[in-house]
Amino acid sequence: MQRAFVFFSILGSFLILLQWYVFSSIREHLFSRTKPISRKVAYPVLGLLGILNVLAVQVAVGGAWLPADSESLKIATVLFFSYLGSILLLSLWFAVLGMISRLPRLKKAFSAAAASVRSSAGSVASEKGCVVSSPSKPSSQLICSGSPPPVACECDVHHSPVCESESMNIPSIPFLTRRSFLKRGAIAGVGFAAGTGTYGLVEAYRPPLVEEFLLSHPDLEGMERPVTIIQVTDFHFGLFLRTEDLDDLVSRINSIPGDAVAITGDVFHSPISPVEPATPILKKLRPRSIGNFVVMGNHDFYAGEWRSIESFRKSGLTVLRNRWLTFDLGPAKLHVGGMDDPMVNWAWGKEFPNFRSFAAMAPTTPGMKVLLSHRPGVFPMAAAAGMDLVLSGHIHGGQIILPTGGPRRGLSLARVASEFTNGWYEIGRNRMYLNRGVGLTFIPWRINCPPEIAVFHLHPPSGRKRDRMTG
Repeated sequence: MQRAFVFFSILGSFLILLQWYVFSSIREHLFSRTKPISRKVAYPVLGLLGILNVLAVQVAVGGAWLPADSESLKIATVLFFSYLGSILLLSLWFAVLGMISRLPRLKKAFSAAAASVRSSAGSVASEKGCVVSSPSKPSSQLICSGSPPPVACECDVHHSPVCESESMNIPSIPFLTRRSFLKRGAIAGVGFAAGTGTYGLVEAYRPPLVEEFLLSHPDLEGMERPVTIIQVTDFHFGLFLRTEDLDDLVSRINSIPGDAVAITGDVFHSPISPVEPATPILKKLRPRSIGNFVVMGNHDFYAGEWRSIESFRKSGLTVLRNRWLTFDLGPAKLHVGGMDDPMVNWAWGKEFPNFRSFAAMAPTTPGMKVLLSHRPGVFPMAAAAGMDLVLSGHIHGGQIILPTGGPRRGLSLARVASEFTNGWYEIGRNRMYLNRGVGLTFIPWRINCPPEIAVFHLHPPSGRKRDRMTG
């Protein structure tokens, strides 16, 4: 608890400083208020920012002053965390903008543009018949001949001569100054943050895409019909997903025909998540011929280990806690195993201290082995242990994916925390599907990363049916 308090205190202070940086950048670049802010003003403003953020957290996360699990509370939560997302985006924007404005190359480009203007103006002056009479002096007389009558012009001999006579009609060619560059950049940044946030919210709350895949395995030879597993993951109920959203999600899952539902963790979000209202909604999941399964994600532990398990069991879900179940499909067998989140190394999650004992419990009879694991980092170990298919979540696909024109999965910040981000992965004949999830965490945005429900149709090898691992 003490470590969590220290972590959130540091995070909160960092976010307040970022807000100060963004506001001061907007003040300076957008409104041209370049005078430094005195300490007498800065300290009270920082203190006020801190108080406002604490109050906003109490409303958005703690549910203070608003009805629990209400639409108004959901709107307040989404708005506050969207605001924080915009602050992070603008901080990065202004940092890059500042670096660009100070690049020596840009400064040289501006100087070259100015010299080009003066040079072209000098050419015009020469054509009019301007002659420098005394180049040895720092300032000399320039005689302009032609019609209209000659005009005396003062020119700097160290630069190209420019006559300031209106009769010569020499146009002034404006170029981008550092101040105008920063002002336009600030306007563009604010517009970009607003547009990104709006688009991100729209995609985040769109109905989940149903991605369907066809998979074969030799150990399913002889099965009477294909088996369909529906995977859904990362609800994060209690943060940006409320009872109405959960009820709609359950209805969508129920509308998909299949033999099993696999929920791969993070159904709940935090200790203050209202676990109890979710129970009767999860109970609406219609029974399947093989079953409805769930494994524990790290946030299910944060919400309270036994609170989460009790809700799952009352909902009629089969909780797979480091155990295996075997199902007869005629002559073929399907082995389904599920393991708890390791709850160590929370960012990277590469440590699975109980995996060896769990793998040792795997059935030895021939059959396709399907492992449900919240974290995808287990895949190399699972492949080495001969587990045919791993279904995982946890990463959310990064929620924001930048298209790279290369691999289909694109580029996201999730790559910092995991070598696996979203979609299919293969090691030899072993496969893992990393689901993008249906919920959200921290920032309620999704960009190029829509929520999804994955559907896997398992069948024996056949010349007529080929695996289709693209949705």
